[in-house]
Amino acid sequence: MRIKINITVNRAVQIMLLYLAVSVAADSLLAPLFAVFVTGYIAGATLKTVGFALAIYAISKSILQIPLARFLDKHSGERDDFYALIAGAALIAIYPFLLLTISKTTHLYLLEILAGFGAAFLMAAYYSLFARHVDKGSEGFEWSLFSVGGLTMSSAVGGAIGGILADTFGFQPILIINGSINLIAFFILFSLYPLLDGARPKALPPFTPIPKNPATKQ
Repeated sequence: MRIKINITVNRAVQIMLLYLAVSVAADSLLAPLFAVFVTGYIAGATLKTVGFALAIYAISKSILQIPLARFLDKHSGERDDFYALIAGAALIAIYPFLLLTISKTTHLYLLEILAGFGAAFLMAAYYSLFARHVDKGSEGFEWSLFSVGGLTMSSAVGGAIGGILADTFGFQPILIINGSINLIAFFILFSLYPLLDGARPKALPPFTPIPKNPATKQ
């Protein structure tokens, strides 16, 4: 007896989930090894440097993300959210390449401010767009895909691969791979543009199309 599982996830959500999974996996190549990278490759850096760098990133992100999210919420339509999303994704993509160029702790701190701003732009817009495009009746399922597929599993895969690559090739290849994958993910986001402001085209395989509702515009 065959059991048919009907999964309906619209294309906009698929694109955002794909971007998040790819980007988080790329970032996780380095994230578990960040302290080793900083103390081993930046002159005079210590574990205190790592702590300050992470704090600067978190503070920079926190200061900007909430007022930016409020600003985006006050403007109708999704174009402004999309442009903020693209700006954040671009900063996230160049961050690993810039890590290759730094040699002082001050460089690292400035770069962490930039990374924090990038994450603020990205996530303020991402949450807004994702929430608007989640399918009614599938909220728990699609937010779970966001959590498990976009964050948890991709982090696990990236962390495991990153450890193997660092042990075999060192940190430079990891940063190059990280940046290159994030660039690919950046271009994935452009396929989201035609789907803004309520567009709901047929879902892509392996997901089944969303049943049409005559009372709503498809």
